[in-house]
Amino acid sequence: MTKPLIGICTDHVRCFPQPDRDRSYLKLYPTYANAVIAAGGTPLVIPVVPRADDIRALLDLVQGVILVGGDDYPPEWYGKTPLPTDVLVTPERASFDREFTPMLYEQTDLPVLGVCGGMQMTAIWAGGTLLQHIGEGVHRDGKTGFKRHKISIDPASRFAKIIGATEIEVNSQHHQAIESVAGPLVVSAKAPDGVIEAIEFTDHPWRIGLQWHPERMTDDARMQALFQSFVAAAAARINVVA
Repeated sequence: MTKPLIGICTDHVRCFPQPDRDRSYLKLYPTYANAVIAAGGTPLVIPVVPRADDIRALLDLVQGVILVGGDDYPPEWYGKTPLPTDVLVTPERASFDREFTPMLYEQTDLPVLGVCGGMQMTAIWAGGTLLQHIGEGVHRDGKTGFKRHKISIDPASRFAKIIGATEIEVNSQHHQAIESVAGPLVVSAKAPDGVIEAIEFTDHPWRIGLQWHPERMTDDARMQALFQSFVAAAAARINVVA
Protein backbone atom coordinates (compact mmCIF):
# COMPACT_ATOMS: atom_id res chain seq x y z
CA MET A 1 0.00 0.00 0.00
CA THR A 2 1.36 3.41 -0.96
CA LYS A 3 1.91 5.70 1.97
CA PRO A 4 0.87 9.36 1.62
CA LEU A 5 3.56 12.01 1.55
CA ILE A 6 3.10 14.63 4.26
CA GLY A 7 4.92 17.89 3.71
CA ILE A 8 6.24 19.42 6.94
CA CYS A 9 7.32 23.05 6.91
CA THR A 10 10.42 24.19 8.77
CA ASP A 11 11.55 26.99 11.04
CA HIS A 12 14.47 29.27 10.15
CA VAL A 13 17.21 30.17 12.62
CA ARG A 14 19.66 33.00 11.98
CA CYS A 15 23.22 32.23 13.02
CA PHE A 16 26.20 34.52 12.40
CA PRO A 17 29.19 33.34 14.48
CA GLN A 18 31.08 36.19 12.83
CA PRO A 19 29.57 39.14 10.96
CA ASP A 20 30.70 37.77 7.58
CA ARG A 21 29.89 34.09 8.31
CA ASP A 22 26.30 33.11 7.68
CA ARG A 23 25.62 29.78 9.37
CA SER A 24 21.86 30.15 9.46
CA TYR A 25 19.93 26.89 9.31
CA LEU A 26 16.52 25.28 9.05
CA LYS A 27 15.01 23.63 12.13
CA LEU A 28 12.47 20.84 12.41
CA TYR A 29 11.79 18.93 15.61
CA PRO A 30 11.81 15.19 14.87
CA THR A 31 8.56 14.74 16.81
CA TYR A 32 6.65 16.05 13.78
CA ALA A 33 8.17 13.48 11.43
CA ASN A 34 7.85 10.69 13.99
CA ALA A 35 4.14 11.42 14.50
CA VAL A 36 3.54 11.25 10.75
CA ILE A 37 5.42 7.95 10.43
CA ALA A 38 3.55 6.44 13.39
CA ALA A 39 0.26 7.37 11.72
CA GLY A 40 1.24 5.64 8.45
CA GLY A 41 2.57 8.56 6.42
CA THR A 42 5.94 9.48 4.96
CA PRO A 43 7.31 12.91 5.95
CA LEU A 44 8.76 15.23 3.34
CA VAL A 45 10.55 18.35 4.56
CA ILE A 46 9.50 21.67 3.01
CA PRO A 47 12.38 24.17 3.33
CA VAL A 48 12.24 27.91 3.89
CA VAL A 49 13.55 29.45 0.66
CA PRO A 50 13.72 33.04 -0.63
CA ARG A 51 10.83 32.50 -3.08
CA ALA A 52 8.04 30.17 -2.07
CA ASP A 53 7.08 29.71 -5.70
CA ASP A 54 10.39 27.89 -6.26
CA ILE A 55 9.12 24.95 -4.17
CA ARG A 56 5.55 25.06 -5.53
CA ALA A 57 6.16 21.68 -7.18
CA LEU A 58 6.38 20.07 -3.73
CA LEU A 59 2.70 20.83 -3.22
CA ASP A 60 1.97 18.71 -6.27
CA LEU A 61 3.88 15.80 -4.71
CA VAL A 62 2.45 15.73 -1.19
CA GLN A 63 -1.03 14.72 -0.06
CA GLY A 64 -1.07 16.79 3.14
CA VAL A 65 0.85 19.61 4.86
CA ILE A 66 1.79 20.44 8.45
CA LEU A 67 2.45 24.09 9.29
CA VAL A 68 4.80 24.05 12.27
CA GLY A 69 5.16 26.34 15.26
CA GLY A 70 7.70 29.06 15.80
CA ASP A 71 8.08 32.59 17.08
CA ASP A 72 5.79 35.57 16.44
CA TYR A 73 4.62 37.00 13.13
CA PRO A 74 4.82 40.76 12.44
CA PRO A 75 1.84 42.42 14.16
CA GLU A 76 1.46 44.82 11.23
CA TRP A 77 0.11 41.84 9.28
CA TYR A 78 -3.04 41.86 11.41
CA GLY A 79 -3.39 45.57 12.16
CA LYS A 80 -1.51 45.81 15.46
CA THR A 81 1.55 47.76 16.54
CA PRO A 82 4.75 46.11 17.82
CA LEU A 83 5.10 45.40 21.55
CA PRO A 84 8.25 44.80 23.62
CA THR A 85 7.02 41.23 24.21
CA ASP A 86 7.06 40.38 20.50
CA VAL A 87 9.69 37.78 19.55
CA LEU A 88 9.57 37.74 15.79
CA VAL A 89 10.31 34.92 13.41
CA THR A 90 13.29 35.66 11.19
CA PRO A 91 12.67 37.86 8.14
CA GLU A 92 13.41 34.80 5.99
CA ARG A 93 10.68 32.72 7.57
CA ALA A 94 8.24 35.63 7.66
CA SER A 95 8.70 36.26 3.95
CA PHE A 96 8.39 32.58 3.06
CA ASP A 97 5.32 31.92 5.21
CA ARG A 98 3.54 34.98 3.89
CA GLU A 99 3.93 33.63 0.34
CA PHE A 100 3.53 29.93 1.10
CA THR A 101 0.35 30.13 3.19
CA PRO A 102 -1.90 31.65 0.51
CA MET A 103 -0.32 29.36 -2.08
CA LEU A 104 -1.23 26.36 0.08
CA TYR A 105 -4.76 27.44 0.95
CA GLU A 106 -5.77 29.15 -2.28
CA GLN A 107 -4.05 27.02 -4.91
CA THR A 108 -4.48 23.52 -3.43
CA ASP A 109 -7.17 21.43 -1.78
CA LEU A 110 -4.74 19.60 0.50
CA PRO A 111 -5.52 18.58 4.07
CA VAL A 112 -3.63 20.84 6.48
CA LEU A 113 -2.69 20.61 10.15
CA GLY A 114 -1.57 23.95 11.59
CA VAL A 115 0.31 23.66 14.89
CA CYS A 116 0.77 26.60 17.29
CA GLY A 117 2.30 29.32 15.08
CA GLY A 118 1.00 27.44 12.06
CA MET A 119 -2.52 27.91 13.38
CA GLN A 120 -1.87 31.59 14.05
CA MET A 121 -0.51 32.12 10.54
CA THR A 122 -3.67 30.48 9.20
CA ALA A 123 -5.81 32.93 11.16
CA ILE A 124 -3.79 35.89 9.86
CA TRP A 125 -4.14 34.67 6.27
CA ALA A 126 -7.92 34.44 6.70
CA GLY A 127 -8.18 38.01 8.02
CA GLY A 128 -8.22 37.30 11.76
CA THR A 129 -6.23 38.94 14.53
CA LEU A 130 -3.95 37.79 17.35
CA LEU A 131 -3.56 38.60 21.02
CA GLN A 132 0.06 39.68 21.17
CA HIS A 133 0.76 38.71 24.77
CA ILE A 134 -1.38 36.65 27.12
CA GLY A 135 1.31 36.51 29.78
CA GLU A 136 2.71 33.67 31.81
CA GLY A 137 0.54 31.38 33.89
CA VAL A 138 -2.09 29.09 32.39
CA HIS A 139 -0.49 28.77 28.97
CA ARG A 140 3.24 29.10 29.54
CA ASP A 141 5.83 28.92 32.28
CA GLY A 142 8.84 30.60 30.73
CA LYS A 143 9.92 30.24 27.12
CA THR A 144 11.00 26.60 27.45
CA GLY A 145 8.45 25.38 29.94
CA PHE A 146 5.44 23.32 28.82
CA LYS A 147 2.34 23.46 30.97
CA ARG A 148 -0.89 21.47 30.76
CA HIS A 149 -4.51 22.57 30.98
CA LYS A 150 -7.94 21.42 29.93
CA ILE A 151 -9.82 22.62 26.86
CA SER A 152 -13.49 22.44 25.92
CA ILE A 153 -14.31 21.30 22.38
CA ASP A 154 -17.43 22.18 20.42
CA PRO A 155 -19.39 18.90 20.20
CA ALA A 156 -20.53 19.80 16.67
CA SER A 157 -17.00 20.37 15.40
CA ARG A 158 -15.11 18.07 13.06
CA PHE A 159 -12.30 18.04 15.57
CA ALA A 160 -14.55 16.60 18.30
CA LYS A 161 -15.66 13.84 15.96
CA ILE A 162 -12.08 13.02 15.01
CA ILE A 163 -10.81 12.54 18.55
CA GLY A 164 -14.10 11.39 20.09
CA ALA A 165 -14.09 13.84 23.01
CA THR A 166 -15.41 17.25 24.04
CA GLU A 167 -12.92 17.88 26.84
CA ILE A 168 -9.25 16.96 26.93
CA GLU A 169 -6.02 18.07 28.56
CA VAL A 170 -3.33 19.52 26.30
CA ASN A 171 0.21 20.79 26.61
CA SER A 172 0.84 24.50 26.32
CA GLN A 173 3.78 26.80 25.58
CA HIS A 174 2.71 30.04 23.93
CA HIS A 175 2.38 33.72 24.77
CA GLN A 176 0.27 34.69 21.75
CA ALA A 177 -3.12 33.39 20.68
CA ILE A 178 -5.85 33.98 18.14
CA GLU A 179 -8.07 36.93 19.07
CA SER A 180 -10.61 36.65 16.25
CA VAL A 181 -11.25 34.42 13.24
CA ALA A 182 -12.56 35.39 9.83
CA GLY A 183 -13.15 33.98 6.37
CA PRO A 184 -13.73 30.21 6.29
CA LEU A 185 -12.54 29.67 9.89
CA VAL A 186 -14.55 28.82 12.99
CA VAL A 187 -13.47 28.20 16.56
CA SER A 188 -13.74 24.57 17.64
CA ALA A 189 -12.10 24.61 21.10
CA LYS A 190 -11.23 27.02 23.91
CA ALA A 191 -9.30 27.00 27.17
CA PRO A 192 -11.10 27.78 30.46
CA ASP A 193 -9.92 31.41 30.24
CA GLY A 194 -11.45 31.81 26.77
CA VAL A 195 -8.22 31.52 24.79
CA ILE A 196 -8.88 29.93 21.39
CA GLU A 197 -7.26 26.48 21.25
CA ALA A 198 -8.50 25.01 17.96
CA ILE A 199 -9.95 26.22 14.67
CA GLU A 200 -11.21 24.50 11.55
CA PHE A 201 -12.34 25.37 8.06
CA THR A 202 -16.03 25.38 7.22
CA ASP A 203 -15.36 24.69 3.54
CA HIS A 204 -12.89 21.81 3.76
CA PRO A 205 -13.21 18.36 5.42
CA TRP A 206 -9.68 18.35 6.91
CA ARG A 207 -8.06 21.69 7.61
CA ILE A 208 -7.54 22.10 11.33
CA GLY A 209 -5.41 24.35 13.53
CA LEU A 210 -4.35 23.58 17.10
CA GLN A 211 -2.67 25.93 19.56
CA TRP A 212 -0.94 23.11 21.44
CA HIS A 213 1.63 20.59 20.18
CA PRO A 214 -0.05 17.24 19.41
CA GLU A 215 3.20 15.89 17.98
CA ARG A 216 4.56 15.97 21.56
CA MET A 217 1.55 14.02 22.88
CA THR A 218 1.62 10.90 20.74
CA ASP A 219 1.31 8.70 23.83
CA ASP A 220 -2.25 10.06 24.07
CA ALA A 221 -4.68 7.89 22.10
CA ARG A 222 -6.68 10.95 21.03
CA MET A 223 -3.64 12.62 19.53
CA GLN A 224 -2.81 9.34 17.79
CA ALA A 225 -6.34 9.40 16.39
CA LEU A 226 -5.79 12.97 15.20
CA PHE A 227 -2.68 12.10 13.21
CA GLN A 228 -4.23 8.89 11.91
CA SER A 229 -7.26 10.85 10.67
CA PHE A 230 -4.99 13.44 9.05
CA VAL A 231 -2.87 10.83 7.30
CA ALA A 232 -6.01 8.95 6.21
CA ALA A 233 -7.40 12.15 4.67
CA ALA A 234 -4.09 12.58 2.86
CA ALA A 235 -4.07 8.94 1.71
CA ALA A 236 -7.49 9.40 0.15
CA ARG A 237 -5.91 11.93 -2.19
CA ILE A 238 -3.21 9.67 -3.61
CA ASN A 239 -5.17 9.01 -6.79
CA VAL A 240 -6.76 12.47 -6.96
CA VAL A 241 -5.69 14.55 -9.94
CA ALA A 242 -4.53 17.97 -8.74
